Amino acid sequence: MRALAYAFLLSAWVLSPGCLSGPRDEDWLAVGFRSPEQTFRTFQTGLRAGLPDLEYRCFGADFKRLAGGITLLGYVEYRRELFRGRPWLKLAAKARIRSVTELAPGRVRILAEVDTWFHDESFTVELVREDFYELWIGDQRIADDLADWGRIARARGDSLVVTVPLPDGRTVAELGELRAGGEWKIDGFPLPSRAP
Repeated sequence: MRALAYAFLLSAWVLSPGCLSGPRDEDWLAVGFRSPEQTFRTFQTGLRAGLPDLEYRCFGADFKRLAGGITLLGYVEYRRELFRGRPWLKLAAKARIRSVTELAPGRVRILAEVDTWFHDESFTVELVREDFYELWIGDQRIADDLADWGRIARARGDSLVVTVPLPDGRTVAELGELRAGGEWKIDGFPLPSRAP
């Protein structure tokens, strides 16, 4: 009976308006994927704002593939069912990063902790660096792909040279933008853990 009362109080508190306030202006300005910490905080911003599409953008390609090729629509449905049954999982939006550990080049593990009135919970999130390129003409992306940064970028003297495939029938003069770089994406989430 006590466990049922605890679950009811926790659910009521998590679903209350004051538990998860919306993102602040500085949270929106910090959205991005340039570091593992920034990606984790971007995921939290999406969670606080109730924006599954922003959360989904935080997941890596391998994670989506291993989840059965999950699409945005599939994630929205999965998320709805998950939070309907376990609303306290939204508390991940309030987690604080306790440590970042490099597991291998381009792979890290974040240990995060949620501290509530009723319970403290630690969990880990693994992130990977995904290198990519995009080609744009005006506001239309005409090509994009994952790419190994070491293969598409190299130093030539004191310059950086980026080499990516040009789509058939397109010329360099048409291009308005080339984006190439690395972004950190969630590759495993969440794994139960104990705080050290």
